[in-house]
Amino acid sequence: MASIRDEITDIIRVSSKPRVPDLSDEDKSLFEVGLDSLDYATAIMAIEEKYNLAIAETEIEGLISLNQIVSFVERRVSKA
Repeated sequence: MASIRDEITDIIRVSSKPRVPDLSDEDKSLFEVGLDSLDYATAIMAIEEKYNLAIAETEIEGLISLNQIVSFVERRVSKA
């Protein structure tokens, strides 16, 4: 079974096609590694759907790196 980190990484990569973002620095802003605003919005919506979450706009502002997104989802999934 894939980890949440692996699943989110895959979602981000699929959302940014045909570009391939460099996600090796998991603390770097997704915008710095190659995502544009549409890629980011697509990834967030896919993450919400995958994990049955509703992410408020105020929360989205703090979710700009892979690590931030993974930590957020892990916290929310563990509460469910």
